Amino acid sequence: MRLIDAIDTEELKSLQRRWGAFPVVQAVLDVADPFLSGEHQQLASNGRRAEICYILHRGDPMQGVLLHAKTFYPEGIYRLPTGGVHVGERILETVAREIFEETGLRVGDGDADAQVERCLGVLAYALHHARLGAVSFATYHFLVRMPPDAEIAPQDPEESIRGWEWRPAPELSLVADRLAMTHCVSRRWADWGRYRALSHRFVAEHLR
Repeated sequence: MRLIDAIDTEELKSLQRRWGAFPVVQAVLDVADPFLSGEHQQLASNGRRAEICYILHRGDPMQGVLLHAKTFYPEGIYRLPTGGVHVGERILETVAREIFEETGLRVGDGDADAQVERCLGVLAYALHHARLGAVSFATYHFLVRMPPDAEIAPQDPEESIRGWEWRPAPELSLVADRLAMTHCVSRRWADWGRYRALSHRFVAEHLR
């Protein structure tokens, strides 16, 4: 499976021209149903090739980055927010749309806007699914600063957000460990947790 399968090379070059070089790393993971096939786990459905992950902070990510939980997650599971890239949608369009839908913040250059500071990098996955076969996917990670006095107000009820949690960036490795152990809480979410842990470890490594 090629790294290129999940990544638009022209778009990647555009992001690198804007923010400079950033890491593009491939991870290999063996998975099975219900991951990629079950309810709330169909990451690559409807033609989606990738997702964005935004690391939202109030001025210093070392002091706190925003995690969220959804109503259907196993109890106690929080993670960095992500959103699938729609067919025909550009990566930065996804960033702006997802941030508004989930937080109510608008992305822009004004003092009242959330501002995308840089792309931390891309994690591309070679997923070997026991039933579906080879699946390519990628997560684009963006560091985003919100106004320090802004409030989080989800706009899309279909996001099913149950709650938020601020955690210092150095604790993202612990968040990754918790996700990797999701099978201890729910076997149904085991491969999802292993998958999500990879992205959190990627951010923990590159957010320095």
